[in-house]
Amino acid sequence: MKVFFSSFLGVIAGLFFILFISILIGVAASSSSTDMEVSDNTTLQITLEGLIEDRPNSANQVLLELLDQPQSLSLTDMLITLEAARIDPKIDAIWLKIGLFEAGYASLQELRNALKSFTEEGKKIISSGKIYTQKAYYLASVADEMIIAPQGVMEISGLSSAPIYWKDAFDKLGVKAHLIRGNDNIYKSAGEPFISSEMSSANREQTTARLNSLWSTIESDIFSSMPELSESPKWNDILNSQPLLQAEKAVQYGLIGHALYPDSVKGFLEKLLSHEIKKKQIIGISKYKKSIKETSGAHKIALLIAEGEIVDGKGGNDGSITDGGMAEAISAIRKDKRIEAVVLRINSPGGSALASDMIWQNISLLASEKPVYVSMGDVAASGGYYIAAPCKKIYASPMTITGSIGVFGLMFSAEELMHNKLGIKTQQVGTHPLSNLIAIDKGPSKEVLAVLQNNVNHTYDRFKTVVSEGRQIDLLKVDSLAKGHVYSGNDALEIGLIDEFGGLLDVIEDVQATLDKPARLVFFPTQKDPLQEALKALKVKSSELFFSPRSIFLKDLEKQLQMLENIDGPQMRLTDFKL
Repeated sequence: MKVFFSSFLGVIAGLFFILFISILIGVAASSSSTDMEVSDNTTLQITLEGLIEDRPNSANQVLLELLDQPQSLSLTDMLITLEAARIDPKIDAIWLKIGLFEAGYASLQELRNALKSFTEEGKKIISSGKIYTQKAYYLASVADEMIIAPQGVMEISGLSSAPIYWKDAFDKLGVKAHLIRGNDNIYKSAGEPFISSEMSSANREQTTARLNSLWSTIESDIFSSMPELSESPKWNDILNSQPLLQAEKAVQYGLIGHALYPDSVKGFLEKLLSHEIKKKQIIGISKYKKSIKETSGAHKIALLIAEGEIVDGKGGNDGSITDGGMAEAISAIRKDKRIEAVVLRINSPGGSALASDMIWQNISLLASEKPVYVSMGDVAASGGYYIAAPCKKIYASPMTITGSIGVFGLMFSAEELMHNKLGIKTQQVGTHPLSNLIAIDKGPSKEVLAVLQNNVNHTYDRFKTVVSEGRQIDLLKVDSLAKGHVYSGNDALEIGLIDEFGGLLDVIEDVQATLDKPARLVFFPTQKDPLQEALKALKVKSSELFFSPRSIFLKDLEKQLQMLENIDGPQMRLTDFKL
């Protein structure tokens, strides 16, 4: 009987697995269909819901679609598709359906600029939504008409930063953080919340300057589309005392045009366009993208996307940038003789100093063979700036966060917690005085701190040299701009850390102008088949998932034991220094 039930469950599991594969294949097939025709007087519908990334992982997209969850939106796809819609005579309007989405202001500015270019062709944009967050309002302010649900809410509250400071809690727990920064890195604030109870004056100074710079750009962009707001006394009153407005007030104060329920929006759009809109004349952006004919020919421009934290290792399609993954992609670009230029799109706060240097080396080799232009996204700071240094030209948004030329290392010890509260002690035996540099139950000695400080300073000097040589800036000037200082794109342009304002489309257009013939865009790192990657992401292996539950248990147990084993030894390696 036991054998019977085991066989029966195995058959059921196998059938479920086959069904699951069939569904995924169907999803993948439907997503790759290209049979799409666009009618005259078509409205392009863009639903803003979920996370906006430069280039989402294709496997995750398939899984999210399968699970009926909001998919990440591809900023690059939206920008390229909007440019096609701008010059397409069949597209005469855009309908922005505002949901709850998340993106950085630099990304939103790029998207907003693309929408503005669309309206400059005489085409119309409307937006509609139940809730307008500040970011949604910033983006939608470019529209000809904004519509909010009658019981909806909008937010306009300015910018703020509120990092959490952990030191007092650590003191109560008996844990101590040890922060080692470059010798003058007073602005390198990533580890500050662990060693201090309050924000340092240097960090407050740079944060205030950055927020003011960003807000100035946000206001300027909104006022350029809605000049009446710049002269309205209500604007500052709202910011100072009414950051959340009911729909009625938002319309009354002139921030939003109309309060309508969703079933009335289509009729409003028809009135604006002076013609009836049939069902087939409203098309989603993903479907419209399939109708776009790509540039053909042998000539190529590589779009190399570096998005996420910089880490050591291989791969990198899971929201991180690895030195191994970038090396593989750059090698492929170097070998392809038809690639005439490269656009390096960076959206990264930095990360591993060692991985950043490895990536820098590969980009330097690439830049010696092909022109490499940088497009900075929301953030290209620290390690993100390091890898940009050897390139021909750097473009950024006024709201890009960049700079942060500095280095730090952070480690923790828990002597009081382990000795006095838990009664746990390690017994150290070694061959040399510093053979055990770091122990979890013992704070670092002066000698150990000196060793770590020396290594941090060395890495910091290396960072400044990379910037000086790559950007052709005198080392003394780099030294004055460094210290871990974070800048807005506006400030970075003034001090020479970037060359020009411009979004991804601007960079591609400028690069295209340098070439003799039109070139098609090719993406790197190349993404593997979304079905295979989706299965890999789920770790779907029939022999393990359905027929051998014991192997899953053993693997999980092995993982837990490995975590415990890692506690016995250094909690920070010399390669853990962060840019």
